[in-house]
Amino acid sequence: MKEIEINQVLLEKIRKGNQQALLFVYKKYHLSIFQFINRQIRDVGVSEELVQDVFLGCIDGIREKRDIQSFSAYIFTIARYKTIDYIRRKKIKKVFLSALPENVVNSGASLLFNEKVQKDEISDLIERIFGHLPHEYALIIRLKYIDGFPVKKIAKKLAVNFKAAESMLFRARREFSKLYSDLNS
Repeated sequence: MKEIEINQVLLEKIRKGNQQALLFVYKKYHLSIFQFINRQIRDVGVSEELVQDVFLGCIDGIREKRDIQSFSAYIFTIARYKTIDYIRRKKIKKVFLSALPENVVNSGASLLFNEKVQKDEISDLIERIFGHLPHEYALIIRLKYIDGFPVKKIAKKLAVNFKAAESMLFRARREFSKLYSDLNS
């Protein structure tokens, strides 16, 4: 109960623009948030950038007067989602840049690096492709490139042998590539 009272007082001070309250929160949580993120990302620079994003997201949430019962749970939830988003974006790029045929990589790279194209459009395109893929192909691609499972684990999850999983992944990539070309033209 006492933690909730302290949190509410601190939140009110931050809402009113109290820089010392904000600095207190930053000093209290910075290291633990950084360690939490860096354990998963294993890149100090990226982890530090994500920590800054976490604190910005946290401040936005506080200013929007969200009901925050436990500040530590709130800030670690933001950190978890920022980390998951980063990992997903990284794995989606990996699909485009390393797992697809060269023609798809080249057009995907131009799509990724074109300043006019927003990342939401890329996500929408990938989701549309997943919507057109047979279920088992979408599943195996998600398991491999979004969840990061090795083929051996995928085979176990799908209750097939290793060669069957490899073959299915090959066919899924080929179909993904074909749909990408069709939907992107």
